[in-house]
Amino acid sequence: MLKIDKAILDTNSVICDNISQLGVADRGLLSQNILGQIRNFVEYVAIKVCSNGGDVDPNDYNLNVESLKKVQRRGDLQFLYRFHKMLQKSVSHYTLNKDGSERLMLKYYEHLLKIKLYLKKYFNLEVLENISDFPIDTDAELSNYFEKIAEKIENPSTDSYPVTYNDRYYVRKVKPFFVNQEIYYEITFTAANSNASKFDRVIAFTKQEIVDNYAVKFSLHNDTIRILDKNMSILVIDGYEVSIRPCEWDNLSEIFGPRVRHSTNSKEYKELMRYLSSVKMSLTELVSSDQTYYDFIKQQITDGVQSVSIYEMLDQCRNIIIGNRQGANVLRYLLQKMNNRVIRWQYSNEKCDRLSNLYLNYGCIPFDDMPYCTSLRRHNPKIYDLFESIPVSGHEHELLARYIKNNTEVEEQLFTPKDKIDGFENIDSLIKKYNDSLYHKHTDRKIEEYKSHLYIKSHVDDTTEIIKTLKQLAASGIAQYTGSVDSWISREAYTIDDQSKQKALRQMFSKSHVALIYGSAGTGKSTLIKHISNFWANKTKIYLANTHPAVDNMRRKVTAGNSEYHTIAKFLSSRNVRLDCDILFIDECSTVSNEDMRKVLEKADFKLLVLVGDIYQIESVYFGNWFSIAKEFVPKTSIFELTHPYRTNDKNLLTVWDRVRKLDDAILEPLVKNGYVSRLDESIYEHSEDDEIILCLNYDGLYGINNINRFLQNSNPSKRIVWGINTYKVGDPILFNESNIFSPLIHNNSKGRIVGIRPEQQKIWFEIELEESLNEFEASGYDFELIGESALGKSIISFGVNKYRSTDEDDQDNDSTIIPFQIAYAVSIHKAQGLEYESVKIVITKETEERITQNILYTAITRAQKKLKIYWSPETEHSVLEKLTVKNFAKDARLLSKLSSLPMMK
Repeated sequence: MLKIDKAILDTNSVICDNISQLGVADRGLLSQNILGQIRNFVEYVAIKVCSNGGDVDPNDYNLNVESLKKVQRRGDLQFLYRFHKMLQKSVSHYTLNKDGSERLMLKYYEHLLKIKLYLKKYFNLEVLENISDFPIDTDAELSNYFEKIAEKIENPSTDSYPVTYNDRYYVRKVKPFFVNQEIYYEITFTAANSNASKFDRVIAFTKQEIVDNYAVKFSLHNDTIRILDKNMSILVIDGYEVSIRPCEWDNLSEIFGPRVRHSTNSKEYKELMRYLSSVKMSLTELVSSDQTYYDFIKQQITDGVQSVSIYEMLDQCRNIIIGNRQGANVLRYLLQKMNNRVIRWQYSNEKCDRLSNLYLNYGCIPFDDMPYCTSLRRHNPKIYDLFESIPVSGHEHELLARYIKNNTEVEEQLFTPKDKIDGFENIDSLIKKYNDSLYHKHTDRKIEEYKSHLYIKSHVDDTTEIIKTLKQLAASGIAQYTGSVDSWISREAYTIDDQSKQKALRQMFSKSHVALIYGSAGTGKSTLIKHISNFWANKTKIYLANTHPAVDNMRRKVTAGNSEYHTIAKFLSSRNVRLDCDILFIDECSTVSNEDMRKVLEKADFKLLVLVGDIYQIESVYFGNWFSIAKEFVPKTSIFELTHPYRTNDKNLLTVWDRVRKLDDAILEPLVKNGYVSRLDESIYEHSEDDEIILCLNYDGLYGINNINRFLQNSNPSKRIVWGINTYKVGDPILFNESNIFSPLIHNNSKGRIVGIRPEQQKIWFEIELEESLNEFEASGYDFELIGESALGKSIISFGVNKYRSTDEDDQDNDSTIIPFQIAYAVSIHKAQGLEYESVKIVITKETEERITQNILYTAITRAQKKLKIYWSPETEHSVLEKLTVKNFAKDARLLSKLSSLPMMK
């Protein structure tokens, strides 16, 4: 036996022994033992495939280095190089966010299976005999779905047909799935333009490994599978090629000087795209390669080319990256992703002396200095893309900072216990290095320590200042306030719908200048805001909220005079909004970050403050614990709880809401008793109510938003109208999206239904029946036509959308090509916040169960007015309910109180 073969088989034996001991509970937590064995295994395989059958020494270091370099440059073996590169990084670095463990395990399985198939095919070497025992933890209910898709990839139907639409796409996600130890991929993509959103995502399937960092062109065909007693259309990718947009090259060129125009017809462009497609090497890897290889590829691509423009840019990038000069990390990342919008955001029309005199914005400096814990301008890179583009060695202090930042901003822990941090050595020296490396404008991002807990200075400072302000406001009230309310109610014969709201209105400013109003979904928080506003009708008022739907909701429900309504972002950024008022209202406070709240309190000039929200609904995207933690510091005379729900009168629904809110041990009983739970089956696709919605967490997969929308749209008998890569039908329910083209009159999350579609060559016209009625005066000034009224008395509007021009060109800055709505048989739970429907169906799969928190489940179930159904397997049901926990801010409050000398309420 060859020495190299023996080394492979001996290592294989140890790996198989470890796999046999791995259970589902170990997911994402492979021992260092198996990590080291797999790394040796990959190195031996690389030597084997590059040895031309020779009996080489498997432990020859130089041979090992040379072999890994060779497999990097072969498209069919790139997976070996990438697998080895991944194994060199600590597992802890890959678990910095919640999907880390799933991604890691899938990557391990995918690459190990590739090695098994490769060695069997080319060397008849049997390895990884028990690979099928590897704990990838795929949902058993999806197995039939994937098997049918794999069959169509291998053997297309006779009635399948090619897709004629041909343009570039951005690949958003590549997810492997496995059938009979063969590897297939679910590819999620959008049109390659800046206006495409997650609601425009399309799913296709293929056996080809497709790169996800550059714009691509696909060869696609349509096919059909039979699943859940329905025909489901699927897209299959037959082939692809990398096709970086010319405008992306154009915008990249401006970083070095005058803009250079690029064409897809040039030989240089075509040869480079062919190289990237076949070798699957990124531009970052290419410009970082050794001189001999770089020159060889350059010669191949530019041979016979009269005008070399792309390689002039790559040469300039290489000089900075190889020399590790300032700006190198920015260029590494931009070359890795080549996304038009991201490139444009980094550009400046003036040279930056801190970034090698490149035309980059000064805001890029923090990322260039510490890429693993800071962001580019207006773009937050994913950790995996950073690992691919920027060597991790020497950045351990940044990874520690990222860990603490995520623990605060994602897990909402203001203070991180030092002894709970794993995967880092010499924590004190790493903190010092991080703090010393901070950009001079970012000293507030320092990591500091208090009582063996680490925290980010700005997060504690923001929280402290907010609490101080609220305590000051709560220290005194308005003289004779309660009597004035009683007199007003009597004088105006004003009616308040329940006693709890009347009691709150009578007391809220008698001993305080701030009122914190907490209430669950449908308890009438907006109604109480209206009562407060009507009492203070002659006073100036400003209403703020994080989202456009929340602002528009207040604008519709609160009609008292002397009022202005803004999103918090607009209030903080604009010089044209009013800053002073008598009363400042802030709605949906649980979604407002600490940073933004502090800025609002510092910028606004007000006499009274009303804060409204529900700490059990989905929290702030950024760190925002202030509304939860304020209860521990503000006196009870400033706090008002609304408990009676008005969204539904159904006692069974109310019982479920209450038990999920309180995390009662008996949550499951009323769910089962009232038929609110079901296994995932075909009934999910039975659209029984006009006012019905399906709520999901994921966009992709069999039970993802996009698939459910496609399934239910297929059941719509109306004619299919295809526009780009999307399909529309008369009768489709829709939600207006974040484009806010018709805001504030028709806002983000406004419901509607398509009642007419008229496609033209360069434009498509939609007629939409709205959920409500508008008049001609309200509609004037908006870019739509009010064309009539439906039989139900609802307004019908008409508007046109231009066809998107070629992706060769730079992205348009106007809204004329944006579809302002999304098809909405199904939407995300986050999107549904603030909405209500007669019937709600919630889909929770094994793939998404880890992301279900108490806040997310509570938000989902409280969208229902009459009917509720949660679709999940018994295993998923048990897993979700067992892991639900109430977030406890008491420890953070105690530490904050001592650190900042802020007395807590007893």
